[in-house]
Amino acid sequence: MQQLEAELRRLGGTFSGTWTAALTDLTTGEHFGIDEDAVMPTASLIKVPILVALYDAIADGRLALTDRTNYEQAHICGGSGVLQHLAFGTEMTVRDAAMLMIIISDNAATNMCIDLAGLDQVNETMASLGFTNTHLYRRLGDRSAGLDARKMNVSSAGDICGLMTLIARHEAVSADASEDMLRILRRCDGRAELSHLLPWNEMNMLENPRENWVAEKGGAFINGIRTGGSIFHTGRGHFVISVFGEGMLADGAGREAEGNRFLWQMGKTAWDALS
Repeated sequence: MQQLEAELRRLGGTFSGTWTAALTDLTTGEHFGIDEDAVMPTASLIKVPILVALYDAIADGRLALTDRTNYEQAHICGGSGVLQHLAFGTEMTVRDAAMLMIIISDNAATNMCIDLAGLDQVNETMASLGFTNTHLYRRLGDRSAGLDARKMNVSSAGDICGLMTLIARHEAVSADASEDMLRILRRCDGRAELSHLLPWNEMNMLENPRENWVAEKGGAFINGIRTGGSIFHTGRGHFVISVFGEGMLADGAGREAEGNRFLWQMGKTAWDALS
């Protein structure tokens, strides 16, 4: 682990901007953090805390996964997702809204999940778990934040690593809730963040997918903000990694932007070392 930490520090130093990271080996329990308590903007990575708070509301009996809910005008938000292109009144289950929020990072579905769980309840749930750097300040698309990502939502590498460790160990809300959250996170589309350089096949699977899999979520925003939280599982290793980057503005904003390459290389380096 010391060698991996040193390599991630070296690799991170080759990029511009500010970055943080945290990693927990779920087999040995070893952990290290690199500025892991620094508060950073999350972009869409905040959707993992929202997911956990939603399942907490379900466990409390305030909701059920099979409850029906509607996409309405109040939920509309630009950016990623498909609901913004569908008719108001589109009906789905609570679980379907959660699925859309995670697997295609649907922003309108995220607003549905925030309303279902309760914005304040998201923050209270994180605080109750000890993740005091994590705050959802407003619904997605709220223009009062302007383009300041730190006025939208924040967290830290340590908080996200800790939260995803609870999910991986089936200790988030309940064992059954954690397992269902894992099912959803394993279906995340795109593989654009920490797992991007792994050997995916044309079916978006790794070789021997029952043994080798990734459950993850990432985020991206302007000003070189890139974030990722992943649970990597292989026959030889099982670990959680969370990485945040801000101000990584080299190479523009396209597919090969500096922030993207930063996440890709950090994830691949950890995978190669521990899998």
